[in-house]
Amino acid sequence: MMRSIALAAATLGFLAGPALATVCQTDHLLCASTMPVDGYCECSAHGATEGGTIVLKAPPHRAINATSGGCGAQPHSPGCR
Repeated sequence: MMRSIALAAATLGFLAGPALATVCQTDHLLCASTMPVDGYCECSAHGATEGGTIVLKAPPHRAINATSGGCGAQPHSPGCR
């Protein structure tokens, strides 16, 4: 019984995870994030880092093409760690 409850909880957590994720959108880059919408963010790719804004989901026909770059220019923004 406990095993089936744990399995159900893990499944629900897995399914809810993507819904809780946000995206950092810069002029040229997109990266996954968990920071609040409209917050400052940074994405990095190929040695370049760009600042952007957190949006709820990626624009149509654009794929994630970078990794989260932190909050270098604004380290005290909400969600920065």
